[in-house]
Amino acid sequence: MGKRQEFKIEKEQRAAAFLSSHVAGLSRANADKLIKSGEMRVNGMRVKANAILQVGDAVSVFVPDGLRDRSAVNIVYDDADIVIFDKPKRTPYDALPELYGEPLFAVHRLDTNTTGLIVFAKTDRALAELERVFRERTVEKIYEAAVYPAPTADHATLTAYTKLLHSQNVALVSAEQKAGYKTMITEYRVIERIGDAAILRVFPHTGRTHQIRAHLCFAGCPIIGEHKYGIKGRRISGAPDTQMLAAVRLTFDGLRGGLEYLNGKAFTADSGFDVDFLRDRHIL
Repeated sequence: MGKRQEFKIEKEQRAAAFLSSHVAGLSRANADKLIKSGEMRVNGMRVKANAILQVGDAVSVFVPDGLRDRSAVNIVYDDADIVIFDKPKRTPYDALPELYGEPLFAVHRLDTNTTGLIVFAKTDRALAELERVFRERTVEKIYEAAVYPAPTADHATLTAYTKLLHSQNVALVSAEQKAGYKTMITEYRVIERIGDAAILRVFPHTGRTHQIRAHLCFAGCPIIGEHKYGIKGRRISGAPDTQMLAAVRLTFDGLRGGLEYLNGKAFTADSGFDVDFLRDRHIL
């Protein structure tokens, strides 16, 4: 068994390097094997492992289960009802059940390049109850983000309005209410300032698509490594090529129906941010 995955290339890179960084649990050596066996097609054509993918190329690849390294998944908590993963970057949230090796039900989502805590249910009963508390926002979710430039205030609760353009998977943000726009509220606290960059603790009080990424950029402090909403043409030498945003703490409350034992439990993960490049950086 296996799974076919489709990608659209957003930046120029070599084929094997792209596969190993975008297919969960796939090593560079196994990426080479897939390409040589013809399982990867670019615009419908076979390519070599050292082929350079161009922006806009359509990539299709079939990945047999046996080529994925299931040890790549980091389990924070596991019981008969739920499992919580510390999701690495470049891993789609829906790839985690396959790496886990058992059927799981997604309760919420994390963007592919957002790391950290994500919850899956193991039963229909657990799924319904978890979806309810996430919808009613009795689950506390806390994130950390590295931003440049830093916000002026050490603490603020930001309010704006957003509308998702589904065709482009991008959130529009406005300072004023408009037809079709929904309120989004994002609180942050500065936990460290590094020159004119900062590490923030972020508390989303609403659950809009791309909320933290779009809202912080709109507020003038975009997430480092964030390309969709970040400031174009301005980057920090040595920064990662994906957004420095991590879900670091998750606390349950309000659960019923046999899941009461999880109420009050807090689960944590390290952001994993390497901020040494900020100590002596060069803005390009």
